[in-house]
Amino acid sequence: MIASTLVKYSGPGLAEPSGIADQDQMADEPTRGRYGGAAKPIGRIHWAGAETSDIWNGYMDGAIRSGRRAAAEILTRTS
Repeated sequence: MIASTLVKYSGPGLAEPSGIADQDQMADEPTRGRYGGAAKPIGRIHWAGAETSDIWNGYMDGAIRSGRRAAAEILTRTS
């Protein structure tokens, strides 16, 4: 069923799987397997968005809170 749908929309090259990809989500440094995204800065990269909020994760209010948090982190950066 899945293969026929892939072929229908993407062409015959997807009729047969060519391999399997496996990823250890817990070993993924930015997310560590969490539902939401990373919030802790990595170097000069500061994360903001609904998925990075500690409160109201995934909602507009969380996006606003995380944007304010990231802006405060950047403004107080000492480098």
